[in-house]
Amino acid sequence: MMLDSTIHGADAPPPAPFLLAEPKYLRRLETRLVTAGTPLFVEGLRRGETARIVDGSVCLYRQMPDGARQILDVLGPGHLVGSFLTDLAHCNVMALTRTRLAALAPAEEAAKVAEATRHMLLRAQSHAMLLRRNAVSERVASGLLDLADQFGGRRCPGVDGRVTFTLHLTRADLADWLGLTLTSVSRGLNAFKRAGLIAFDHPKVITIRDRAGLEALAAGMGDPARRKLPQGKSPARA
Repeated sequence: MMLDSTIHGADAPPPAPFLLAEPKYLRRLETRLVTAGTPLFVEGLRRGETARIVDGSVCLYRQMPDGARQILDVLGPGHLVGSFLTDLAHCNVMALTRTRLAALAPAEEAAKVAEATRHMLLRAQSHAMLLRRNAVSERVASGLLDLADQFGGRRCPGVDGRVTFTLHLTRADLADWLGLTLTSVSRGLNAFKRAGLIAFDHPKVITIRDRAGLEALAAGMGDPARRKLPQGKSPARA
């Protein structure tokens, strides 16, 4: 699902409330299931509790004054979401797919939010460095590796070492996140497939076949010419 570029700031639908029960009635952490496209937290509007993603995916995005949208990050299971993200990155948070969230216990929220804030700053720094790279292959390889780690269960790969994950982003969303054009991303994915680095029969299901090869490309140490992968500078988006 491509993000709706009309949703932003105070004009957005109210974020899904995520309230904890009174402590004396709380037997276990509450969970909530939200559908794709649900705005969870909106910049400037503080509502709800900090929650952990149990399964599913959310994205952080910023609505620009000219109406353009910039995806800042994509988060999967284990990551925290809350108003601290909108304060930190001046962004909105939206569910990319059906997502299950579990509220944090109030006693652990402060420590967990501090830890998550440090982690998000590191991710933001890494992504900023990625966007400074010119090669399309470096950006696409880095994005795939990040998503595979979040959604493919890297710690428990298949017996052949391959990792399969669901791509919750459309090709256009992936291009937006990586600072590329849709054409560049599509060509990059198809080139990776022809080179045997990845496999996909459905655009939403990606299998990493050669992680070492992708890691080399992401680090700028691969050989795009030999693999017939995209070379040269990343084209600027319109």
